[in-house]
Formats: sequence, structure tokens, C-alpha cells
Amino acid sequence: MRVLLIQPPYDLYDDDERQGIPPLGLAYIAGVLERDGHEVRIINSVAEDFQRLVAQADGRRRHGLSDEDLVKAIGDFRPRIVGVSCLFSSQVQAANHFCRLAKQADPAILTVMGGAHPSAVPQEVLEEDAVDVAAIGEGELTMLELVRSLEQGRFPPGEPNGMAYRVDGAICIRSPHLLTNLDWLPLPARHLLPMQRYLKYRSPHGGVVRRHPCTNMITSRGCPAHCVFCSIHTVWGRKFRCHSAERVIEEIELLTGHYGVKEIQFEDDNITLNKQRMIDICRAIVERRIDLTWTGPNGLAIWALDEKLLEWMRRSGCYHLTIAVESGSQDVLKKIIRKPIDLDRVDPIVKAARRLGMGVSAFFVVGFPGETKQDIAKTFDFAMNMGADSVHFFTATPYPGTELFGQCVNKGLIATPVDYAKLRVGLPIIDTPAWTAAELSEMTQAAQARFYRRTAIHSPVRCFSTVARKLVRNPRATIQRARDALFPSFRTGLARPRRSAS
Repeated sequence: MRVLLIQPPYDLYDDDERQGIPPLGLAYIAGVLERDGHEVRIINSVAEDFQRLVAQADGRRRHGLSDEDLVKAIGDFRPRIVGVSCLFSSQVQAANHFCRLAKQADPAILTVMGGAHPSAVPQEVLEEDAVDVAAIGEGELTMLELVRSLEQGRFPPGEPNGMAYRVDGAICIRSPHLLTNLDWLPLPARHLLPMQRYLKYRSPHGGVVRRHPCTNMITSRGCPAHCVFCSIHTVWGRKFRCHSAERVIEEIELLTGHYGVKEIQFEDDNITLNKQRMIDICRAIVERRIDLTWTGPNGLAIWALDEKLLEWMRRSGCYHLTIAVESGSQDVLKKIIRKPIDLDRVDPIVKAARRLGMGVSAFFVVGFPGETKQDIAKTFDFAMNMGADSVHFFTATPYPGTELFGQCVNKGLIATPVDYAKLRVGLPIIDTPAWTAAELSEMTQAAQARFYRRTAIHSPVRCFSTVARKLVRNPRATIQRARDALFPSFRTGLARPRRSAS
């Protein structure tokens, strides 16, 4: 059976960076289907036409392949199933559009939408007539069962876990599939991806890249934490599962040997949660003398780090540590965010990383219901004084499937129905009795500018190298942020009037 997997074009705003990274979720699904004897093609619309940016009615710019080219690709391949990825709720418009295009190309095609958004709100996804199935949770077994059932002329499958679908006008929603043994998965089918294009574009996830060619990997799934703002559990669940160290090294050696990769960005949410496994991976990289540098741009968990592990990470090529601190208030962490972080551990980890010659970045999230202006100010002060090379202040965003979303809807803190296009970490949309979204935007923008000015004064070389790197990746946004930092009187804030909101 022919299966076409599509990463749709990405809708960007003025300050968004263009990113071209391999869609590993689709590559894992493709690997499983190929192993079962099916013919699979992956289209990553961004990689296929990286320079194409087309203005949309809402002010965004659609980045990637044109409608005409996609319809032609569908006609040439003639798939029975088209799977469309929708990782973020803000991108559901593009995902729906491309499901409609698939149906226009061939009404007999079965369309499947997967990713975090359909996993969180499958019933809403199926309100779009062009979507036949919403994949819930991990997609590999779901797609495999679906393909096998269609081969036998059955739909829905006999045991249709991991999906939502319509039967006689009603929507049936089944529990997700979660793999217990990740080593059952074949290596991601990177041979179906235009790997040389990704390596050429040099636009990976995150702003810290030392060496090219650079690409991404995922070695584990699942997070046991219960942070109110995180939706990843809708896809990967809360139980931590991981590839064995041997399987991770096998993939690393493929990337370095076959593709010439010199740097890897591990996209795991909790790559260090099993410390011994991480040490085993690092030791193997050292003992096999693999020429590699690496980072974890998604942010590492403070509670899953110690000095011994940091030493092994540094020896194996990790040169920059990104930590997800989230708040400078212990009360906010414990009572509002519910993230298992002891702030007293942050300073020793940062100092240990510094002693080992590693750079440090930190993530913070402000603007939760129940958080006061004093709490937010405490976070800003903590960030200024922790000794990081860079800090990023994000605003709490109520993604579907999160506890934060439920809080905001139930308390009337956000307008309903929710405009998913506005769900992005750079644009506050929550109003509380303590502060408005506009005030939060101004506070966050001012704090980010304050950090840039502080870094420029105390670490001019570091500041220059950071700005130069960002200038290459996104000139327009970098110039705007530099202006706002150096000339705060001109700052218009994130809540400034715009052609659109995201």
C-alpha cells in the first residue's frame, strides 16, 4: 500500500525564524511501514521549497511548498493514505488545508492527521470534513494497524486504538498507543528525507550551533512531571521510555558516518532522566572516538543533572547546557506550575557547567493565573543573576490538552472559542486580575531587553557572538530586538499593533 506522509508548510510571523529540520516523527512512522512492506514517501513542505514565503490573509507568511506542487506530488504518487502532521495548534489551519488538497486530488484517499494538536482535541479535528482519522498519541502502531486493516478491506480496524474516527455520524475516540520498548522501532527513515537540504540550510532548532553539518535526534519519550503548561503527555504519555545506549550509538554512528554530521541536537524532553544510560552513551562516544559535538535545545531537567553526569557530557562533546528553570519563585514552581525543581540546585549546576567550559542558557515562563507581578519580577531578577549566557522569557500559553488551558477556559481568562492561531509563547493572551496580557507583554519585553543590555556591558564578546549568530539566522527580528534593547524608548512591545496575532 502507498502511504504519503506530509509535513505541511509552516505559517510564520514577522519575528519567527525559518527552521528546516527533519520531521523525525514522520520518519519513525515511515520506517515502521517500510519494514512491513509498504511503499512510503515523505514530503517535508518546508524543505522542498525553503525560500518560498507567501503572505496569508491573517498576516502570517506560509513557508514552503505551493498547493499546486503538493497536488501534483499526490497525483504522481497515488497514495491510499495521506498522513498530515500537526505538531502545534497554531498550525492547524495549514494542516486542514492540506487535508482538503489531498481530498481534491483524490476523494478516495484516507486522510489522517497526527501530532500534539489532534492528540489533544481529536473531536475538534474531526469537525473538518477533509480529516478522516485523528491519530492520538504515538503514531507508529496506529498507522501500521490502519494500513493493515485497509489492505484487508476493513475500516475502522478491528482494534482501533490510537485514533478517532466517524461511524454513522458519531465520533469514536480510542485510547492512545504507547510503545513499551522503543528499540522495537527501526531507525528513522532518513533516506526518505532530503537530508542534504537540511544540512545545506543550516537552520536547525535553537540558536546555539557550533559545527555543521548539524541535525537532530530523539532518544526517549515520556515525561513524569505534571507541569500545567505542557501538552507533550498527550502524545508521549507520562511514563519515561528510552532507546538503549547501544541503539543510540548506532544512530549516532549512522549520522556521523553516512551523512557526515558533526553536531547533533537531542530533542528529548528528558534525555538525562536515566543518568546511567546517559553516562553509558557519553562513555561510548568517548571510547569510540566519535567526532561529535552536541546540545539539548529543548531544555534539560535540573533534577536530572549532577556534576558527574555533566563531566561525562562535556567529555563526549556537549558544549552548551540549556536548562528549563521556568520561575524564580519556589512557591510558583510548587503551587502554580507544579514543576519538581528546587531552585537551590540551579546555582551549583550553572557553576559546574562553567567550570567545565560549557555555555549556559535558561528558559523561564511567566504569566500564569495566580502569579502576581511580584512573582514575575522575582523571576526576572533570578534570571539576571544566575550567570547564564542567555535567558529566554516566554509567556504562559494555554495549549489544548494542558491543565492551564482548562483553567483559563473555566475561569474566563481567555476568549472562547479559542483562536488557535494565537497560541504562541511570544504573545500573551491571558488576562488576570493581577495583570493584563498587554502589561505582561511589556514586562517580558522590558526584562529581555534588560538582560541584553546587561550582557552587552558585562560580557561584550559573548554578546557580539550571540548577536552575530542570530543576525545570520533572522536579520529582521534580530535588528528589531537589538533596537528595543539599546533604545527602550522606541520599544513597542509584543502587544504592539500588528497585521496579525499568532
